[in-house]
Amino acid sequence: MKRRSLIKALATGAAVMSPLATMLARSAMAAEVQRIRTLFIYHPNGCVPDIFFPPAGPLSSFPAMSAPLQAVADKLVFLDGIGYEGMANTHEGGAMKCLTGASSSPSGLSSIEVQMGKEDWANRATSGISKPSIQMGVGTKWGGDTSKRVSYDNGSTLHPVDDPRVLYPQVFGAVNGTDPNQLQVLARAREDLNRLSTQLGSLERDRLAQHLDALDVLETKLNNASTGGCLDVGTSIKPRVDSIMGSEEAALWATSVLANISSIQQDIAVAALSCNITRSIAFMYGVPVSPIVVPGTSDNDHNLSHQDAAAHTTSKVWWMGQIRNFIQKLATTTDVNGSLLDNTIICTVSDLGHGNRHNHHRIPMLLAGGRNAGLITGRSVDLRPLGTAGKRWGDQVETAGGVNHSNVLMTIAEKAGYRSITLPTATGRINNVWVNGVGL
Repeated sequence: MKRRSLIKALATGAAVMSPLATMLARSAMAAEVQRIRTLFIYHPNGCVPDIFFPPAGPLSSFPAMSAPLQAVADKLVFLDGIGYEGMANTHEGGAMKCLTGASSSPSGLSSIEVQMGKEDWANRATSGISKPSIQMGVGTKWGGDTSKRVSYDNGSTLHPVDDPRVLYPQVFGAVNGTDPNQLQVLARAREDLNRLSTQLGSLERDRLAQHLDALDVLETKLNNASTGGCLDVGTSIKPRVDSIMGSEEAALWATSVLANISSIQQDIAVAALSCNITRSIAFMYGVPVSPIVVPGTSDNDHNLSHQDAAAHTTSKVWWMGQIRNFIQKLATTTDVNGSLLDNTIICTVSDLGHGNRHNHHRIPMLLAGGRNAGLITGRSVDLRPLGTAGKRWGDQVETAGGVNHSNVLMTIAEKAGYRSITLPTATGRINNVWVNGVGL
């Protein structure tokens, strides 16, 4: 098969290859194409703004809550003064608002990563994606209250998958092989791609080898973690589509396995973005009113958030450390014109501003990466003087003013190249944190 015919066959799905091989081949053949991805990271229960946000200006010293991010200071933009507009200053109310732009109800709304995914899917002949968007996380629980979700599709909540044994085959393909306790997604794909590689140029072969090596490490890591007990919750790692409940559910966010699950879930997200399986991911760390006890603490995250600043800091620094690790992984993954981080806009959100005051003002929001989308990093920006005073940010009026978070999300969407995104409360853009941007 000639290369031109092969590209056409892959685009139409006519090539006789495994699904993963087809996905990786498409990505390799677009090795020279620069794509902007988006990654929205939720962390639970707000913060204490005065010890989360660094002083406005170039990033140098970091306060206690955001101190773990010091190592990636040159990759960050802190946005102080962001609020969730409308009533209901609750954990669940904030979760509902943070990616939908809603002010009171998510009825009929889709979260931003879902909207992005739909636009990419409609243009998949050119975008090359295999999945519109991915909802995933750590300690998100399978059952329970659906109001503790951040992702929506036309008003219906979407569950973020928090078990890597389930997520990995969902994203990259079904288990194949004779051992039901081993994930072996790569075996068939490698055979197909070895045959294909002779028809590829050197750049494409290098790109394909990068994908295969990364997935080989990921699959080995996941299998070793499962068989070695780090993910052992008393069940086979054979993919499941049913809900994991009861003791199995709780085991997925036990303190002892939390860091390991976080690392593997991050690896899956990085691979999915790098391989162009999707361009947009919503990643939840915990849930509103999170019951998780993170390493280094003795009480759950929600309880700590309603104590003093020092108590809340003990858990918040762990979440920020995980986000730092995430950023570093993207920064060390090669991509077109730099790293995967250069081509990815990361945005953090939470359900509250000040955790103990239960408000929706000064949400702990920061951006990261996005160099090839024009984001100017290495600084902290105070947007309060540019915002609107007297607005209701979750039943509370902040006289200092604030900027609606929807303006941030809309700016991200436009800088990433999307044209069909709509958010109900957006009133402008935050172009002043981008190259050649002015005003709000």
